[in-house]
Formats: sequence, structure tokens, C-alpha cells
Amino acid sequence: MKTKTHTKPRRHENEREPSCPSNGGLENPSSVDGLHDLARHLVDVKQRAEALGIFTDDRELLECPNCGLLEDVTAKGLLVTYPKDCVDLKDCGLRFCPVDETYFACPKCGTRIKAVIL
Repeated sequence: MKTKTHTKPRRHENEREPSCPSNGGLENPSSVDGLHDLARHLVDVKQRAEALGIFTDDRELLECPNCGLLEDVTAKGLLVTYPKDCVDLKDCGLRFCPVDETYFACPKCGTRIKAVIL
């Protein structure tokens, strides 16, 4: 008894591959709304994490070239700062302040530092 093997049907030379639908292949356009809701939720979660002092890893850690104050992240994900020459690595409680989208101001001496955005 012979078994049939499934083969892909041949296309004629003048036949084109089907194009990708404008909705990205989503059958239900309302699922795009779900994606927008998810994106909004992620932005909200990120803002709450930052408010709690959690480093969200969207930029490189900062170090002031003038006074040596630097950022670090604890094992629990909390953002801390301390002077470069600090022996005990204890958080001094100061935080670099955003000036605009890419620059931060050192809370100790006011130097503007360009952040590398990831």
C-alpha cells in the first residue's frame, strides 16, 4: 500500500507569492489594541519601578568626571551612588538628575553628564 506524501503545490512562472497583509498578519485588528494596552502597561510598570529606586537598565550607569560620584546597582536591582574612592560602597543617597533626554546633572557638583542610552 502506497502512502501519499504531501508536496507543496508548484507555482506558475507568472504567479507571485502572497503579500503580507497590512495588519501584519493579525487576523483580528482588535488584537493590535491589546498590543497598545500592553505597551502602555509596560511604561506604567517602568515608571513605578523607577519611583521605587529600581534601575531599569535603559542607559549606562553614570560617573561624574569632575567629583567622582558614581552609580551602581545592588544585587536587588536598586540604584545607589557613592564617591569613587569610597571603601565601604555605602549609598550616599544622592541621585543624578535628568536635565533632558540624554543629559544628567551630578547632584554633588552640578556637572552635566551625557548618558549612553541603551
